[in-house]
Amino acid sequence: MSEYKKLEKRLFSYLKSHLTFLKRWIVYSYKRFAQKGNEKLTVMLIPHSEKKIFNFQISLFTIAFLIIVLSGVVVTFFISTSRYTITKKEMETLINTQQGNIDALDSFEEEIAILNKSVVDYKNNIKDIIELLGANESENIFGMGGPETEIKNISEIIGLTDKASYENELETIKKINADILASDRVLVNFKKFLEAREEIIQKIPNNWPIIGGGFITSSFGMRRSPFTGKLAMHQGVDVSWWPGAPVRATADGIVVFAGMKGGYGRTIQIQHEYGFQTLYAHCSSLRVYEGQKVNKGEIIAFLGRTGRATGFHIHYEVRIGTKAVDPMIFMTTRF
Repeated sequence: MSEYKKLEKRLFSYLKSHLTFLKRWIVYSYKRFAQKGNEKLTVMLIPHSEKKIFNFQISLFTIAFLIIVLSGVVVTFFISTSRYTITKKEMETLINTQQGNIDALDSFEEEIAILNKSVVDYKNNIKDIIELLGANESENIFGMGGPETEIKNISEIIGLTDKASYENELETIKKINADILASDRVLVNFKKFLEAREEIIQKIPNNWPIIGGGFITSSFGMRRSPFTGKLAMHQGVDVSWWPGAPVRATADGIVVFAGMKGGYGRTIQIQHEYGFQTLYAHCSSLRVYEGQKVNKGEIIAFLGRTGRATGFHIHYEVRIGTKAVDPMIFMTTRF
């Protein structure tokens, strides 16, 4: 135990001597540092005239402080400049990306406008075709309805977040627009066909000749004459109805004859397009004159029994060129 105490005593003595030395060294170093730091330098400013010399003293501590401050300012400046450059580049990248998105969005909106116009034209052509086919209230075929939810952010809902997604959607829209335009061309041609069909229908005799009705008393073709009892060719149809019933033009055309015509009595002949001609005989009175242009459905005369007739009726003929054809092929039951 005594050996241990001796060892402990020697260790404490060793540490004490070294700590005392370290303390003295620190105190000495601090005094030397303070002495050196408090040393002053004299700065002299001598103008060219040398009339008045400016001088001042500054300690090393002050110089060191100013150097540290200046170094801090320089380092801070370089760090700030570097960060500004990086931030500027990032901003330029963001601006370029944003501009790309804006350009893509502008293109997107232009394509949407073109697509919308194509859809409107497409709908109008369909409505026109439906009207040409005789349907009513065609403007209601594109009805809409149902519950709705307000859209807050269109780009999030349709999934457009960057230029690439806009470009993909643009390609899809362009393809849809191309398909609509292709279909629209078919509709346009079909519409032209229906318009031509409507024009042909308007210009060929296909109406019932008497407004209000009537019934056939003698058909087209061979018949036994009500006057001689012999077989004879009847080149039209006889339609009976009440005396004075209005007789109408069965197609657009020009009156080439209006007056008395032998056994036909008061007669009107109308020349139509495509080589058609119609004849209306046994009328009681006429409302048109030669050379007059008449429209389909226009009243041209009134039913009577002038000429060679056994009763009140109209003798109606349809000719193609000079050949008489059965009017029943063209006559409709629209009174």
